[in-house]
Amino acid sequence: MMKKLMMALLFAGNAFLLHAQHAAIHGKVTTADGQPVSQISIVLKDTRWGTISGGDGSYQIKNIKPGEYTLELSFTGDIRESKAVSLSPGTNLELDFSIQETSKQLSEVIVETSKIMNRASVYSNKMPLANLENAQVVTAIPDVILRKQIAMSLEDAMKNATGISKIWDATNRPDGGSIFVSRGFQTTTKARNGLPNIVNTNVEMANLDRIEVLKGPSGTLFGSIVNSYGGLINRITKRPYFYNGGYVDLAYGSYNFMRASADANVVLKKDKMAFRMNVAGQNQDSWQDAGFQQSYIIAPSFIYRPNDRFTLNADAEIAGSKGNSNGGNFMFILPPSTINGALAGMLTQAKVPEENINAIMAQAPRTLKEAYGTDRIDELKLDYNRSFIANDVYSKTNTNSFFADASYRMSGHWTSQTAITYSLSHNNGYAAFQYLLPNYLGHFLNAFLTTGTPDFGTPGTDSIARMVWKPVGSTKTFDVQQNFVSDYQFGKVRNRAVVGVDYLSYRSDVTYYYFYGMLHNVVPYPYLFDVVDANGHSAANLVYNRPNLDAAYQDRGNIETSSYNQHSDVFSGYINNITNVTDYLILSAGLRVDHFNNKLENAPGTDVKPSQTKLSPKFGLIFMPVRDQLSFFANYQNGFTNQFGQTKDHVAFEPEEANQKEIGVKYALFRNKLTGNISYYDILVKNVIRQDPVNTGFSIQDGEQHSKGVEIEVLANPYKGWTLLFGYGYNDSKMQKADADVNGLRPVPAGPYNTLNFWTNYTFTKTALDGLGVGFSLNHSSESNAVNSNYDGRLILPAATILGAHLTYDRKHYRVGLKVNNLSNEKYWKGWTNFIPQMPRQLIGSIAYKF
Repeated sequence: MMKKLMMALLFAGNAFLLHAQHAAIHGKVTTADGQPVSQISIVLKDTRWGTISGGDGSYQIKNIKPGEYTLELSFTGDIRESKAVSLSPGTNLELDFSIQETSKQLSEVIVETSKIMNRASVYSNKMPLANLENAQVVTAIPDVILRKQIAMSLEDAMKNATGISKIWDATNRPDGGSIFVSRGFQTTTKARNGLPNIVNTNVEMANLDRIEVLKGPSGTLFGSIVNSYGGLINRITKRPYFYNGGYVDLAYGSYNFMRASADANVVLKKDKMAFRMNVAGQNQDSWQDAGFQQSYIIAPSFIYRPNDRFTLNADAEIAGSKGNSNGGNFMFILPPSTINGALAGMLTQAKVPEENINAIMAQAPRTLKEAYGTDRIDELKLDYNRSFIANDVYSKTNTNSFFADASYRMSGHWTSQTAITYSLSHNNGYAAFQYLLPNYLGHFLNAFLTTGTPDFGTPGTDSIARMVWKPVGSTKTFDVQQNFVSDYQFGKVRNRAVVGVDYLSYRSDVTYYYFYGMLHNVVPYPYLFDVVDANGHSAANLVYNRPNLDAAYQDRGNIETSSYNQHSDVFSGYINNITNVTDYLILSAGLRVDHFNNKLENAPGTDVKPSQTKLSPKFGLIFMPVRDQLSFFANYQNGFTNQFGQTKDHVAFEPEEANQKEIGVKYALFRNKLTGNISYYDILVKNVIRQDPVNTGFSIQDGEQHSKGVEIEVLANPYKGWTLLFGYGYNDSKMQKADADVNGLRPVPAGPYNTLNFWTNYTFTKTALDGLGVGFSLNHSSESNAVNSNYDGRLILPAATILGAHLTYDRKHYRVGLKVNNLSNEKYWKGWTNFIPQMPRQLIGSIAYKF
């Protein structure tokens, strides 16, 4: 036994000595103007040793047998540079490469493929981190993909994100950006370059370089204002570069789509100072009989880099939007539970005996299907092309945002990052929406008033209530953040960390002005302008336009208001640490201390605390059996939402919180030509406030939502110029310990169970067709619910498969493009408590001049 032990120790010692005698090479690949180049192949000629440069241009080759070699740089088989190297035992040679071309001169195929395949993230952990080192799933959508797809809005871009589905169009309200669903929870873009920036409209893409979707709760590093439990959408903007260039782009398409944009970069001082300006203006009319959306953005940016240690960036966004239809009309549906409660109240006021009321209401429809004759939106007898509004009824939003960040490398191990942002938005104008009414409401009222005998008629819907309110107000956001980032090597152990503090001030003061109308000339109803036939042809219809709405606000009197105000200050401190224990094992852990201060006055006599302090942890584990090619990961992530109020017993509410457990695998195979991930997640939200089942006038905080699912993402570059992107998401979400109306059901904001996205593009590179790109896309979502209630039943949004195609011809000084959205001209709807028809087939052409 002792002999075997000695042999084992001797073998291990020899292995360690042999490993110690191995050599290594590391360095960075940049262009002539100092820009990093990723996805460059670095190999020792005629050997098995090699690697691919990362997102920051760095590379490392380890465990090389000592000897004489030739190191080659290549991309798609083309040798860019080669150097002879001599490696002695234990050598760790630093060897940087500078490619002769500038980043502008470098082959566009190299640059584009590099950007598409680069999955590294700077913001998910507030430090640069390679994809396979990151225990969190991050979906990256670079501008190369958006340019090839001729994508011009955030909604276009998000079609490339795995497991993401849109459920609400932008509305121009303070919280009015387009709403998406991720992992069973609604989310919208509230982050820009990792800092809070809440938008009210559909996001303009003119100054965006990349979009990152950080999956799962990210409260530890981003707090409660920005975070969503399902995923955080972070917009990463274009930055100035150190050569002169740019483009001018014009586009025209169906439904009076018109767009002009420009991007110009000017070097003010060689390698030290540059200025960039992005501008765009766009008009889009609805395919329906009325509706439009107009927007503009002016986005200047500036960079000052006096040396290789200090960088200052400053930029701004001056943006505006006006319109009344980003998609189709916003159609809500009046549920039987609401109607029946009102009718029972009316009978009570008419002094009908209670036993008679109970007998009458027992005959009333109970579910949406009983009331409307169907529980599917595509079976409702509505004209897909009617809007029920007018073009002079619209809302306006103007947003001015200013940003600055400075980075200073204090030493070889420490970097200081300071950032500040300020944003101010103004809203005004009319917001139009509609309610679908069941026939039994009008039939009951008419029968009761004329004969005194209630009658519920037959199921169906022949009328629509046209509604309006006037949101007026402003939203201010101010944030300042200070981070210190460290990177140390202790022998073979590498440790990276970020320590930061953050102060956020958020002020939203918006008042909604509205009047009452008479539903079927009997029932007072808020926001109601009039009731019209669903076909819109009744002679009794009022004209829904701005003069008549102005007159209604003037003549009806008793204008009421609803105020939606939030004043809060958030002070936070956080730390996030990542340790490469070995080449194969990486551990990460983070913690946030978040102090939320509610600045609005609480109701007199309550015991509600105006502030809350919350700890938010996160943990991650990476096991990488094949370095830089395959990693297995697991994470625990936390997110939270501050809640204020109290129970019947004066117990103050705690923050609602979500905890995610996730496992999966990431891969980057065949020299990074095939990348992706497969993951399983389980998210439990607890401390959800719900109605007290015993004391219905109060609330308790013991509700839960459980969401779990699988996501699969594949990105491939099988051949020079050819890219494939595939994503599939499955989500199962359920309310637990919830209000009786939704307990045990899938939440409406959870969206569809299944989503699938696919995109492929091939760009010719060497034939007479050099620069010609052909692409195709597919997005599928299974059926979901506009309403899902134990009382009212379901209202189903049907499944939809939307196809797209695009054609581009990209040359040195010009680019021509043509794309078709919704190629099969499918009718489909999005919604969350409502249903919004989406645009049919649309053709858009564009032409750009590059300089």
